[in-house]
Amino acid sequence: MKTSLLALILSLLNITCYSQNILYVNQISSAGTTTLVQTGTSNKIGSSGTPSEITSENVDFELRQVGNSNESDFSFIGNNLTLLSLTTGDSNISKMYMTGASNNIDLAFTGNSNNFLLNKTGITGSTVKSNAISSNIDFIVTGNTNLLKFGIDDGKYNTLNYNILGSTNTVTSKQVGNPSGQSAGTGHEQTVTITGSTNTLDILQAGIEKQTAVINLTGSSNTVSVQQTTAAAVPAGP
Repeated sequence: MKTSLLALILSLLNITCYSQNILYVNQISSAGTTTLVQTGTSNKIGSSGTPSEITSENVDFELRQVGNSNESDFSFIGNNLTLLSLTTGDSNISKMYMTGASNNIDLAFTGNSNNFLLNKTGITGSTVKSNAISSNIDFIVTGNTNLLKFGIDDGKYNTLNYNILGSTNTVTSKQVGNPSGQSAGTGHEQTVTITGSTNTLDILQAGIEKQTAVINLTGSSNTVSVQQTTAAAVPAGP
């Protein structure tokens, strides 16, 4: 009886210990394909506040997290990166720190009360913004009460497109810097499509380059703030 009881306790302890999956990645390469999939609750990619890091050129990278209360911290350094990141579930936290050129980024959240941050330090309010150049960043969100913060610096030739379907979502997007003067196509560009109610959108584009913001809204009681300025000073980050 004692042996059976001990086995039962150990079995329960094992279930508790392995209910959370933790993965840390440090990849340095010149080419290749990487796919990471986590399914479940309270999983994490990153290690004790240190982000996983991809320092690569010409890499296809796919990241999927399915479940609730998951976290990911990822640093992407390099050029010609193709990134697909899919998060499905509620109350997930995703942070990305990015520097490089000619990258194609596709991000998608499906669920409620998720948080996403893109900059260069992973710190909310940081003035050190992501240094993405000549990149395409597409973001799709389906759900409610999600919080999204984008901070991009020296963003020449970038296109930032995000499509939000749901209610009570908050988006803060800041593009700043003076990479190459006033010539067409070298400035800050973003296109926003929001379908739903009581969403909040805050856009700031700062610099002497050409600045473009296209906003499509369908719904009621949405709050929108757009500021475009030629000020050289770098405003506070997202």
